[in-house]
Amino acid sequence: MTKVTKSIELEASPEKVFAFINDMEKMNAVNKGSSEGEYTSKGPVGVGSTLHFVGKAGGSQSEWDMEITEFEKDRKVAMRTIGASKFRMSAFRTIEPMAKGSKLTIAMDYEVPYSILGKIVDRLRVSKDIEKQSERTLQSIKKALEA
Repeated sequence: MTKVTKSIELEASPEKVFAFINDMEKMNAVNKGSSEGEYTSKGPVGVGSTLHFVGKAGGSQSEWDMEITEFEKDRKVAMRTIGASKFRMSAFRTIEPMAKGSKLTIAMDYEVPYSILGKIVDRLRVSKDIEKQSERTLQSIKKALEA
């Protein structure tokens, strides 16, 4: 599996950051062009909530479904792919209080399909795309929350 982890310090409270990262309308706005998602389950967001995503990495577009596996208000959200996804992924968003706001970390553990060829494409392109997208997402979140 490949792991990508990126962090950023934000001048916003953990409560404000948590609310933002769990609002799919706001996250879709900051992720425009890389991935967009929507909740597919009813009721309040928490463990067991499901989402559907459409996104691009490594030059190809794909769709996947995820389920929230951990949900600690104002601290952490973790999810994993479910169903017939072409790849396996776990995603984590953690928030730590800081003196002047919060530290937001986004991390992904993923595995692309297609054995050896998939691993080569991942190293050459997919992981680099995901790292760039993660950095852009964090910068966009920072801009939105500190505006």
